[in-house]
Formats: sequence, structure tokens, C-alpha cells
Amino acid sequence: MLFALLALQVTLATPQPVATLDTGKLKGDVAQLAWSPDATEFYLQTVDRDRVGRVTAIRHYVVSIDGKVKSVDTQPAWASTYWTWKSAQTAPGMPAFRIEVQQHEETLRSTASPTGGALAKGGAADPNQGTTAEDVANAAYNTQHMLVSDLKVKNDPIGTWVNEPVIPGVTFSWAPAPLHLLAFAKRDRKDGGPIVVLDASGDKRELAGPRNAVLPAWSDDGKRLAWLERKDRKTFELMVAEIAIS
Repeated sequence: MLFALLALQVTLATPQPVATLDTGKLKGDVAQLAWSPDATEFYLQTVDRDRVGRVTAIRHYVVSIDGKVKSVDTQPAWASTYWTWKSAQTAPGMPAFRIEVQQHEETLRSTASPTGGALAKGGAADPNQGTTAEDVANAAYNTQHMLVSDLKVKNDPIGTWVNEPVIPGVTFSWAPAPLHLLAFAKRDRKDGGPIVVLDASGDKRELAGPRNAVLPAWSDDGKRLAWLERKDRKTFELMVAEIAIS
């Protein structure tokens, strides 16, 4: 399918499955996906986190292009190098094309707050208005203050985190220089979303095919895009698609 990005033309070929990944067997949540420089292997990282999002355990895997998965002791050096530019705040070779981090607080009430009756006006509780002292105490108890962190490019959101650490690269991947493109998976829901390609002018196109994608990853040569397509709560399909840019 053909997508126009200003003077660029981007053609995405039919995505091909590489491997089925069962996190019930691999353990943990998927956290990183990286290409090897020769595009014959992928690095996959899974992690365990505590209630506030802190990493408590890290596991490392290498997946060959023919679908073989093996556990390794540490992250390969090439995966660390790749992740550094893939998940950076600015596009490789174009510092002005950058991701902005915005934060704000929200208040969430799991029950309706009492708004009427004498108590709301500073008087005595009125059981007939549903504003007893117990009602007010319950409403206060069920109020939560949330810290919302948004990643945005050209005012377009590319990731939102609520009361959890922002993790660069989970929702997006820069293309290698000199392409100056960003691929990101819409974080509409926890299960992932479609992949959108954005250029430095702010023009964007949604790619056909990916529906529940996480961890998009552009190959070092800019000719392929990989991602994890969620199939169910524990299963992902590692997908790869050829990309031609002119």
C-alpha cells in the first residue's frame, strides 16, 4: 500500500511473521526489541516490575530471522547501540525533529462526589440528599490523584503513561538517518494499536496491517520495519515488513 509523506513515497509490503512469542514461557512483560546490524537477529528484552513500575528482573533473548528463540545472559552490545538511537528524544541527524514530554495531574473519582444538600453548603448532613458524613468520607477515600505523562511530536501524542515511569522506545522508533521519519504505535489501549509514520513536517499516515502493535523497530538500513503484534494476553507475533522509500 502506498503512503505519501510530502515528497517521500513509502511502500509497506505485506507483513511476514517471524516467530510466535509466549510471555508465559519467556516470563515478564516485553520491554525492548532491537535489530542486529546485519538484520539476521533480533534482541528481545522482558522485565518484571513492581507496583510503581520499578524493574525487579530483566531477561534477555535473541531471535533469529528464521524464528529460533534462545535465552542469553546479557544484552548484546549491538542491541544497546541500536536502542540508544532508536529510542532517543531527537531524530538521528536532525535534532530539531524531537519528542516533547508533557506532564499534568488529574483527579479520578471512582464514585460520584456529593454536591447537594446542607453539608455541601457547610451545614449539617442531610440523609435525604445523599450527603451524610459517611457519603463524604467515602467519596474522599475513593479519590485518586494521577500523574499523566504524554510524549508528543508536533502536538501529536505518541504515548501516554499514568502513574508509571515513561519508557522511551516502547511506542516509537526513529528511522535511521537520513530518513527523518518516526514510526509509532498508537497507545490507545494497553494492548497496542495501529502504526503511524510521521515526518518532520508533521504529516502522518497510518499503515495498513498492524492493529495491536507494540515496540515498532526500524532496521539499521531503513529498509524494514519490525514490531510485536499482540494476539492475546500472553502471546505476540514478531512481524517484519519491507519498506521502500523514494
